[in-house]
Amino acid sequence: MDFTAAATRAAEAITNAFASIMRGMGGAFDSAGTVCRNVADNIQPLEIKGRIFSWKVREYGSSHYAVYEINALGGADELRAITHSQRAAEKIAEIMESDHLEYLRRVSPEKIGRRNVAADSLRAAVITAYESGVFE
Repeated sequence: MDFTAAATRAAEAITNAFASIMRGMGGAFDSAGTVCRNVADNIQPLEIKGRIFSWKVREYGSSHYAVYEINALGGADELRAITHSQRAAEKIAEIMESDHLEYLRRVSPEKIGRRNVAADSLRAAVITAYESGVFE
């Protein structure tokens, strides 16, 4: 048995296993990041005042998915990306949305607003309880 060939195959097997583990962990971290962003957006959604652009994923043909940039001012929807995977298209739309939000944060921070849905709901409940005579 040739020792060099065996060592090469062993190194290749280790490299492939490590790459596979890293891809799995990357997918898990990506999913965890998406979950965390969704929770943050549900707790305190960010909104862009005077928003013009948004991104949507649609089917494109029989086996592709496309990311379209939607212009709220009535302009035509522009095709931005085509992929075979719906998950990849959704990730591209998420990245474009995040990039746009970050751009506006740096250029026009006054356009970014935080809606305190939970705080507003609690405030409304306290006011309602006070007005109904629960508190004196």
